[in-house]
Amino acid sequence: MNIPIGWIVALAGSLYGYSLMGGHIGDLWVPEEYLVIFGAALGTLIASNKWRNLKNLFTAFTDIFRKSGHSRAANLQLLCLMFELLQKIRRDGALRLESDINQPKSSPLFQKYPKVLHNPRLIEFITDYFRLMMDGLVTLQQLDSVMSQETETINQEFMEPSHSMMTLADSMPAFGIVAAIVGVIHTLGSLKAGSSPSDTGAMIAAALTGTLVGVFSAYAIFSPISRVLQQMADAELKPYEAVREILIAHYSGFAPMTAVEYGRKVLYTDQRPSMMELQAGVQSVAEARAAA
Repeated sequence: MNIPIGWIVALAGSLYGYSLMGGHIGDLWVPEEYLVIFGAALGTLIASNKWRNLKNLFTAFTDIFRKSGHSRAANLQLLCLMFELLQKIRRDGALRLESDINQPKSSPLFQKYPKVLHNPRLIEFITDYFRLMMDGLVTLQQLDSVMSQETETINQEFMEPSHSMMTLADSMPAFGIVAAIVGVIHTLGSLKAGSSPSDTGAMIAAALTGTLVGVFSAYAIFSPISRVLQQMADAELKPYEAVREILIAHYSGFAPMTAVEYGRKVLYTDQRPSMMELQAGVQSVAEARAAA
């Protein structure tokens, strides 16, 4: 929720500084300039993106104002799920895991971790690679290679909204110049009609407002949005990287707890459960299994 606060601070500071110079804030309201700038920006955004990208951009933008789903509790559930899956393979064999992997939504094992099950793409990522490992035909190097390629593809898709918004931010000063040029053209045209010097000055000031709005919106509005979207994409990728590290460690022969610890280290520190929390979660899994 820092975005709205930052916008308010940036706008209030700029307007207050302008008023201290003796400027009239009402002079900055030139609807025609705003229409040129943001109309061109919207058209460029639509023209330079596929509909899928526009949909993802809208979804990502609305997610800015929501509480992130990548919390410490969600990551703890992911690590505990991975531990239980690996432990079941080690204890009962890979074939006993087949029903859970094929139908995770109806699996009692997966249902114990609703925060993970709420992410269908992550579930698909997990189950696909467990199936691949259960076939036993892939080497460690091949598994590492294909997982690296897929995580890179996922990262590119997650970063698309940020890239689109940064492209828009880079374009806004140019759109401001376009609006200013349109205003200057109008001003010069009005000289033929015999406009007074005061009217001419007012029209030039209105034209320059376009440059101001273009630069301000680029660096105070759209650029921060792009940065936040990038941070969200990075955080969204971390669970996939954690799963990758866990499976690579497991395939290298490490015990389930050690493999899960490899994955825990990949997570951001503010979203990473502590070692004690992980051990407590794993212990509860073991106790529940023993009671069953």
